Amino acid sequence: MEWEQEAADALGLNWQSLLIRPLGVSDSASPTLHELDLGRSGHDLATWVTFRRRYYALIADLRPKPDVILLRHNVHDPFQARFIKRSRNVLTVHHAIEDAEFRALGGRIAGIKVSLERRFGSRSIANASGLIGLTDEILRHEQSRHRATGRHRLHTVYPNGRLMSADVPPDERDEIPTLAFVASEFSPWQGLEDLLEALERHESPLRVDVIGGLSDEQRDRCARVPGVVAHGMLGGDDLDQVMRRAWVGLAPLRADSQGLTQTCSLKVRDYLAAGVPVVSGQADVLPADFPFFRLVGTDIEAILAAAHEWRSVNRATVREAARPHIDKVELVRRLHGELVAAFASADD
Repeated sequence: MEWEQEAADALGLNWQSLLIRPLGVSDSASPTLHELDLGRSGHDLATWVTFRRRYYALIADLRPKPDVILLRHNVHDPFQARFIKRSRNVLTVHHAIEDAEFRALGGRIAGIKVSLERRFGSRSIANASGLIGLTDEILRHEQSRHRATGRHRLHTVYPNGRLMSADVPPDERDEIPTLAFVASEFSPWQGLEDLLEALERHESPLRVDVIGGLSDEQRDRCARVPGVVAHGMLGGDDLDQVMRRAWVGLAPLRADSQGLTQTCSLKVRDYLAAGVPVVSGQADVLPADFPFFRLVGTDIEAILAAAHEWRSVNRATVREAARPHIDKVELVRRLHGELVAAFASADD
C-alpha cells in the first residue's frame, strides 16, 4: 500500500491509502498504517467483533469524506455488508476466488466458511457500487455472484504492480545460462522438485540460483544437483547481485493449488522490473502477446530455449516493454481515470 500511496502522490492525486490493523500485531511501520487500540488481544470472537466495528467506524469517520472507497473484500464479514449498504460509492476489491480458497483448506470448517461467505459476501457485492479484481478470472467469478441491483458503476481489473526506479539494473550475464528461482517458500506448486528432477538428467552447463525459504530436505536435494545453488533468504544488495547475472526468472512452474488458471504474482513483476524475462507454469494477466513472458511448465529444454532466445535482449528493453503493465504509477493512473469516468458525474 505504500507503493500505491507513493504512486498517487507522484501523480498529484487526492488519494489516501490506509492499512488498518490492531495495535501491537507487528513492529513494522508504514506511513499508510493506522493501528486500532482494542484494549485487548487474542483471536477470540469478541476481539474480532471489536476490531471489525472500529475498523468500519474509522472509515465512516474519514474527513474529508471520500468520493469513492476501494475496500479490500473481507470474507464472510456481516459488518462489511452492513457498512457497504449504509455507504455510498464503495467498491469491493478481490484478490482471490473465495470458495476455492476455503475448499483448499479442507475439513468441516471449509464448508462453514463457504456458507458464510455466500451469505454475507454476496450481500456486500450486491450493495457495492462496483467490483475490482486482481485478475480477469477473479473479476469474472465475482461478477457471477453479483445480483443486478443497478448500483454497480464499474467492473475492472487492477493488477499487482511495483514502483520502478529510473535506473536500469546492471547486466552481468556471462556465457553460462543462469536461472533465478525466487519464492518466499517453495510449496509443491512452485515446481522446485520437478525442476531438480529434470536438472538431474540435464548435461550441458547450467546455473540455477534458488532464493527463498527451503526445508532441510529441499536444501539437501539442491546440494546434490550440479549447478544448483541454494541461497536461502536474500534481500537488498545480495538479491540484486544474483539477479544481475540471471538470464531468466522462474515463476511457479506448476498449476495453482486453488485451481486458478491466471495469476498476478508480485515476483513476476520483480523479475521484469529488473529487466529479467520470465518463464512460468501459470498464465498471468500480462497481455497474451507480451514478448518476455512464456508458459513452459517444468520442461527444462523449453526453459533453456527461451533463455537462449532472450539472451541478446538488454535489460532496458524488457523493463520498458513491461512498464505499462507493472509500473504502479501507470496502474494507479489508469484506475483513477476509470473511477473518475464512472463516478465524477454521480448524483448520489
